[in-house]
Amino acid sequence: MAHQRQFSAHESGRSARLKRRSITVPAILFSFLIGLGLYVPTVLLAVFVDLCRGKPLPTVRLLTYGLWWLGIESGGILKAAFLWLRFTPRQQLTSGNSLTAHSNLQYWWTSNLIRGAKSLLGLRFKLDGQESLEVGGPLVILARHGSQGDALLVAAVLAEAGLRPRFIVKRQLLWDPCLDIVGHRIPNYFVDRDTTDNRTEIQNIGALARDLESDEAIVIFPEGTRFSPSKLKRAIEMLSITAPERVESAQRLSCILPVRTPGFLSILENNQDADVILLNHVGVTDFKNLRDLWRNIPFPAHLHFNTERLSRSKLPSISEPKALIENIDQLWEKFDQWVLSNQK
Repeated sequence: MAHQRQFSAHESGRSARLKRRSITVPAILFSFLIGLGLYVPTVLLAVFVDLCRGKPLPTVRLLTYGLWWLGIESGGILKAAFLWLRFTPRQQLTSGNSLTAHSNLQYWWTSNLIRGAKSLLGLRFKLDGQESLEVGGPLVILARHGSQGDALLVAAVLAEAGLRPRFIVKRQLLWDPCLDIVGHRIPNYFVDRDTTDNRTEIQNIGALARDLESDEAIVIFPEGTRFSPSKLKRAIEMLSITAPERVESAQRLSCILPVRTPGFLSILENNQDADVILLNHVGVTDFKNLRDLWRNIPFPAHLHFNTERLSRSKLPSISEPKALIENIDQLWEKFDQWVLSNQK
């Protein structure tokens, strides 16, 4: 049941949630109202700046999308408040009807943020292998972590296939109030990547994989963080200490980081029926700051997704973890080669 789930090890207590939301909720609502009031003079100035630079209005587009994002966030907060008033008095906030309503709210939030990005930022994406998702679930999704917006983009892809995601994402995303509020009412886990003792995190990640319905998919970004050559070097150095048998495979990677296996293995141990999907993408790369984003508006290339479905019966059993990890490492090398061949 939803009320028995852990959403994070340290950030989901009542006092932590109230303290965080007392900052984030007013900040979003007031920022939207201020942005709405200042939009016309600000956008006129942005038009002048863009025309002087001979650009296709990137400043105007970015400012407008920022206001759109604030509006969707504000709408999500108000809708979540309405659902709380609807279900809490009858003690049904963890009921099936509440879960459906909040899943629909998540879809509304995701689809509108993507719609705005398509219209204003030039985001376009295509998916190879959609039939892998349409066969149905439950599914375990191993997704590439290539940009700040990966969770949003993956949610959009899964929603189009009629799948409800359960996300394992970093706890810092709790500072987005919609992710915080709605993310605590439907199954998700906000992981602490910086903990020195990950046993509780791994246990809670595994628990999230239990009782997946046929229209659900649990999504994990098994690299743990976004790629950089220095991070790849550090990951290989760590493997040389913790799992030297994996070093040779990791050294053949060039665009992605090796799989961090504890969370993935915990998921498979707690759900031994779900097929595995490798969900890869290239196109919109990570923008380190707003200036990087501004320089690339409108986005120059499609975001290209690719899926590969692995039947659970054809994977080594979780009772043979070494064979299973070796198999995943081999598939991850192919995953890396696809990125290398398709990125521009």
